Amino acid sequence: MVSQAIKGADQPQAQWYWKSNSDPWSTNGNEEWTKYADIESAIIEEAFNQKNKIKLAELDNYSINLNECIQISKSDPNKQRQIKRVLTNRNESQDAPSRSLWDQTFPVDKKSFSPGPGPSPVKRTHFWTGMGLGVSRRPLAPSSLIQLLVTSWSSEEHWCGEAEMLSGSVEHLGYK
Repeated sequence: MVSQAIKGADQPQAQWYWKSNSDPWSTNGNEEWTKYADIESAIIEEAFNQKNKIKLAELDNYSINLNECIQISKSDPNKQRQIKRVLTNRNESQDAPSRSLWDQTFPVDKKSFSPGPGPSPVKRTHFWTGMGLGVSRRPLAPSSLIQLLVTSWSSEEHWCGEAEMLSGSVEHLGYK
């Protein structure tokens, strides 16, 4: 499974952008483009790869019409902006923001490996299992899982499995 994830890291990755100029339809001046969050980009990419003739993606506040390459505000359909898709190599997107919505909300200091203001990874696991969502049923998109595996495999961080956390065998990693 890890070898498949590493193979996927060599392939170009799609990143979606929306035109963030004050006048998104103006052709004068510099164009400003803002990245969608990784989870939003994954939702758009999934719709893009569907075999449907009409390609639409639904985000919280916007509908994305991939046939016309526009985002449409759900609160005001007259507010529309252009969107674009850019393929990047994995190495080019290393400065991308955290892929996990949880980590965006509760960052972890990776240098000291001590948790930031949110719960530690162990507490996160207990949170999911406490809700009746075992390791295999956590809400994680398949593409996010592959990115997580590749990132974990190639970084200095080493995560142990849920069984190791619950059994207390993480002491050899310096955790008690």
